[in-house]
Amino acid sequence: MAEQNTQESVKQLTDKELEAILRKSNEKADFPEVKFDEFEKPTYEEWVEACNALLKGKPFDKIMFTKTYEGITFDPIYTWRTGPSATDKILPTDDYPGMGDFLRGATVNGYKCAPWGIAQACDETLPKENNELLKHEIDRGSTVYNVRIDTATADGIDVMDAEKPGDIGVSITALEDMHTLLDGLDMEKIPFMMYAGTSSLRMLALVAATLKAKGKDVSKVKGVIGANPIAQLIKRGKLNQPLEELYDEMAESIRWTRKNAPQLRTIFVRSDIFSNGGANAVQEVAYTFAIAVEYIREMQKRGIDIHDIAQSLQFAFNTGATFYIEIAKLRAARQVWSNIMKAFGAEEKDRSCKIQARPAMFTKTIFDIGVKMLRETTQIFSAVVGGVDS
Repeated sequence: MAEQNTQESVKQLTDKELEAILRKSNEKADFPEVKFDEFEKPTYEEWVEACNALLKGKPFDKIMFTKTYEGITFDPIYTWRTGPSATDKILPTDDYPGMGDFLRGATVNGYKCAPWGIAQACDETLPKENNELLKHEIDRGSTVYNVRIDTATADGIDVMDAEKPGDIGVSITALEDMHTLLDGLDMEKIPFMMYAGTSSLRMLALVAATLKAKGKDVSKVKGVIGANPIAQLIKRGKLNQPLEELYDEMAESIRWTRKNAPQLRTIFVRSDIFSNGGANAVQEVAYTFAIAVEYIREMQKRGIDIHDIAQSLQFAFNTGATFYIEIAKLRAARQVWSNIMKAFGAEEKDRSCKIQARPAMFTKTIFDIGVKMLRETTQIFSAVVGGVDS
């Protein structure tokens, strides 16, 4: 009860009040000095000499320095030679999560009151089986209903006309399918996530109709039922509707949700089409944000203000195998997006970047389950340290 009361109190504080409390607590903190006098401090040259002995004649400079896809070269070891003295000037010294340029997170209290969501994707083909899997995942620790739809549904194609119905997820073509999919789900308490493909309007209408038929309050639904038509165009090479029509549907989705379900986002800009295609971290962020900027401009043409657009956007980034690069990527992405939104005239509260992360597929193996699980774990860990929302 005490913990719950503390969390409620923190939620009621303004950003400035919380920042003042944090700074005051830091001033009062009296941490004991940690000394390492008992250890002999070797020189960097001594360490290199020990490495060369183990390398047995192999070239140190070629083996021990690692170059990433981004063109960044990692030193073999980071010490007082290459560590704090080299980076002190660029590190933030007075920044807290959810403040300034959002480097350390999108929310003021970090994960204190709202830990990152766990959104295991459920991709069973039949609505009933997918429904059972969604419930199972929540029982096993997931905190978000994450529904994966098949290619036909994402492209707006009826299952009877689809080449491979149910290829990568659930097939939804009628209201009855959605009734079955959402049966028994607590949509008013647990966030809902669905990548809707070319348009969110169809899935949004089916979800709203289903919940109303069940007597549920649509305004309490939170999460994302989001479209990303440009990514679908890049992936498939074609669309079943003109892009301008899909932009019209995107605008209509924003207008409806802002009025009827304000906690639901309807634009889901995902980076997987780029990262799985070989983009490095810089390219992944740049291309993904380029799509998002295009959506902002198109929505503004249709009379949607920047606040409503900001509250309708959600991003998804893949996390790759280079641990620190992925942390840096996610932190840099929030800074970049904050500056983009500032350029569009958005208020500070609308400059944060809501991010869903998932391990990149191109780093996985089908031959060694243990290696795959290790890669999954480290990539998700880098996402959490990077400050994702789920």
